[in-house]
Amino acid sequence: MISKWVEEELESINIGDKRLNQRVKRFLSTASRKPSASICSMFHTRKEVQAAYRLYDNDLVTEQKIFDPHLKKTLERVSEQSVVLCLCDTTSLNYTTRKTQPDSGYISSNNAQGFFLHAGLAITPDRLHLGVIQQKFWARDKSKSEKSIHRDFLPIEEKESFRWLESYINCCEIAEKCKSSRIVHVSDREGDIIEIFLEYQSRKSTGIAADFIIRSNHNRLIDSDKASKKLYEHINALEELGILEFEIIDRVTDKKRTVRQSVKAGSVAIKSKEKGKPDVKVNVICLKEIDPPEGEEPIVWYLLTSLPIRTLGEIKAVIKYYLARWEVEIFFKTYKSGCKVEEKSLRSAKRLFPLFSLLLIIAWRLNFLLHMNRVMPEISCELFFEESEWKAGYVAATRDRKIPSEPPTLEKMIYYIAKLGGYLGRKNDSQPGVKLLWLGIAALHNYADAWELFGPGSKTKQEI
Repeated sequence: MISKWVEEELESINIGDKRLNQRVKRFLSTASRKPSASICSMFHTRKEVQAAYRLYDNDLVTEQKIFDPHLKKTLERVSEQSVVLCLCDTTSLNYTTRKTQPDSGYISSNNAQGFFLHAGLAITPDRLHLGVIQQKFWARDKSKSEKSIHRDFLPIEEKESFRWLESYINCCEIAEKCKSSRIVHVSDREGDIIEIFLEYQSRKSTGIAADFIIRSNHNRLIDSDKASKKLYEHINALEELGILEFEIIDRVTDKKRTVRQSVKAGSVAIKSKEKGKPDVKVNVICLKEIDPPEGEEPIVWYLLTSLPIRTLGEIKAVIKYYLARWEVEIFFKTYKSGCKVEEKSLRSAKRLFPLFSLLLIIAWRLNFLLHMNRVMPEISCELFFEESEWKAGYVAATRDRKIPSEPPTLEKMIYYIAKLGGYLGRKNDSQPGVKLLWLGIAALHNYADAWELFGPGSKTKQEI
């Protein structure tokens, strides 16, 4: 059976064959019920498993054809928002132990093998996941190396860093399609390339351009009162505008801690490294931590942005948007740990990349449900779950066989699912996270399958 949400999300899919369209939908429905399972254990019969493998062996099935209908729906969701943050980042997919993946390349200096994924995730400032707006999978060519030519002398199109410019251009194209929405490209230090600033300046002078927030990675030369000066030294010399306080999550322990930072901000003109290229005007926010915990280095951020920073309120908005970049880390965690993408094997990149693309949709869906619950907890869960799912989930989580006449709210349904995933719901427990959700989803669908087979109204029960 194809889930209702899959029918809606892949409504415009066009693989090139109607039977393949339906097969992709069925695979997505099944995989979303058991995202961490292997392909063999996702299905109940040998025939279904063989059909899944044949699907990815078909030349008509590509990652772009699977991604396109999701992108179309994502843009519809984007166009409904006034501000959309496009979080761009790269992650590696480790296939070192998979000897059946000859297409993989080097992903680290210790000769680990695998692939790279560069993705763009669209979210609201309240962190509701709207969808994936960009995907790029690749393996490094083992026969070529940038070491033979100094990277500074290579054109941007021949560098791996070109993906960041591609991401920004993609955001600009979305801004042109969704004119009522303010699109903001957000990236960490790896995305600090001057070509993005030049692209913004060029597009802004002729039409629509996406805004950007990029954490600085280079202490560049700037023009200051007709004298060359370094960016960081110039900003550090400015007057303090105030002190901001917010929470961050430690990458290692996943624990939150409060950070107090002094704020300085100003506008600069970055000198272009190429002769004849214009200087680039950007706004800069400097954030330095005050009194960090003992034994820890103070957090220091230099944020480069095209957004206005005239008031402390505008500066706070930029910082809020940048802090939301953590959502792409959670998204990748869901993709790699929840969907176990690195444990899926299809012998060649040509067959594997379409599967990677489909799993991206599942990772988005899990985070979408989690954040929809936080944004609109009182809406009916029936908008997101089948009847057999919410009824089976209610009975399994509460052990109450008296099913309510009306579907529970989304908040209650997420609670039931999290409970099936191991959530205790104690007084001081925080809201369930995405890990409990993906564990609970797998348990929920085991109960839902049994409900469809043996529950009220099932053919099996009537025949008995």
